[in-house]
Amino acid sequence: MRRTVALATVATALAGSLAGFGGQAMAVSNGTAPRVSQAAGCVTVVRWYNKRFNRMVEVKNSCARTACFSVTVAARRDPDLSIGKNKKESFAYGGVAWTKGSGIKNKAC
Repeated sequence: MRRTVALATVATALAGSLAGFGGQAMAVSNGTAPRVSQAAGCVTVVRWYNKRFNRMVEVKNSCARTACFSVTVAARRDPDLSIGKNKKESFAYGGVAWTKGSGIKNKAC
């Protein structure tokens, strides 16, 4: 019985991985490869700090347009924020009871 369940599990995993490869090959052959977002690399972290009862992140936008990003916080919903073109600005992303942010994700606005 154990052997049958193990074989079924392996077969299911193998079929799923093969289906994933087939889908990627089809996307490349159709010329519809995934597009790289224009938000890549615009917003960078300058520093993380606490200010009174808030966790803060200071970020810099090096692009000539408004950029959107989210702060990655473990076990919480990531807050979405935006910053104007060619600016350095601080944002409060949570209270001091929150876990510290581990990074940012550049997003399309």
